[in-house]
Amino acid sequence: MHPLRHALPLLCACLCAAWGAQDPVFRPPTDNHALFEGRMDDFYMYCDRTFEGEVTKPWEAGSYGMVRNPFRTGDGSVMFSRLHEGIDIKPVRRDAAGEPLDEVRPMAPGRVVHVSNVPRNSNYGNYVVVAHDTPDGTVYTLYAHLSKVCCSVGQQVGTGNVLGIMGHTGAGLNRERSHVHVEVCLLLNTAYDQLGDPLNKHGIYNGMNLAGMNAAEFLLACKDGAPISIKAYLASLPEHYRVRVPCVGTMDLLRRHPFLYKGDWNTRPRSLEIAFTAEGVPVAVYPGKEPASAPVLVSCKPMPTVQQNCTVNRGKHSPQNAALTVSGIKYVNNMLFIPGVTAAPAPPPAPQAAPARTPARKVPAKPARKRRK
Repeated sequence: MHPLRHALPLLCACLCAAWGAQDPVFRPPTDNHALFEGRMDDFYMYCDRTFEGEVTKPWEAGSYGMVRNPFRTGDGSVMFSRLHEGIDIKPVRRDAAGEPLDEVRPMAPGRVVHVSNVPRNSNYGNYVVVAHDTPDGTVYTLYAHLSKVCCSVGQQVGTGNVLGIMGHTGAGLNRERSHVHVEVCLLLNTAYDQLGDPLNKHGIYNGMNLAGMNAAEFLLACKDGAPISIKAYLASLPEHYRVRVPCVGTMDLLRRHPFLYKGDWNTRPRSLEIAFTAEGVPVAVYPGKEPASAPVLVSCKPMPTVQQNCTVNRGKHSPQNAALTVSGIKYVNNMLFIPGVTAAPAPPPAPQAAPARTPARKVPAKPARKRRK
């Protein structure tokens, strides 16, 4: 019995569990609704930027996607090499000292699955993760930089419940740039906490295991109360690159989102090919015609710059000789990890103390020359 067929009973159970779920309707997590009115500079929190000598505060840097770290390409156009995996929503209320007062609420009904209220443990500062069951599997929303957390793990929440208060905890923030960072995510692997990373303080809800999608698109799709299909949304996203991987077991992602597989579950493929957006969201998995012993990048969209600048440093070079970077290989291997079936990728090396400096060898002083009388 091949790996995919072995997964059929579990897949049926997952489908039955989701049978009663409905497509979610996502609501704004705060009282800031400027997105619906097209007032983007009132909705998104800006970032301070200096580029080619010009100092600006662009709201675009608070939106989703490759919107940070601008650079000029060889043809003179401006591109961005850093991914912002969520959206940063401005406060609409502050106290006399300038601290934000906005309540942060769930974007859709769900259950709280993770609370981190030790700001130094993450660049997110204080953050909360909520799970939302849908007919297409569970998706997750994340709310970061909170000044205060008002919920607990296991709590069932609706869009009227308060998760926390907007703040500026986490890396690189100050009072002026207070905001809530919001993500709508796919969980990449429910065994992520078994990878043996000693620096992971958040289990499977570590940001590295959450592939963020454009939360603003979810809000706009549901503006008039219409639900959104996760399956249809992922199908609408453009493929940027594709990675061929070994077929040694059913990927955890496919167990929870079987619609992503575009092949026959009763036929074992020679390999699997995972299609990703430029931001790293897996949008489809295809049966591969060629065998694979390790992840290999097989195609990518042509760009006016090297792929490192377009793929969150997961691909490299040009389309003619594109390959996965070390970071890209790790990202894919973390998705493929199945306890007891595949070996866990090697954890990052522990930081080492700087080697002791060897004392400089003393050079004997030259004898003083006798002065001539």
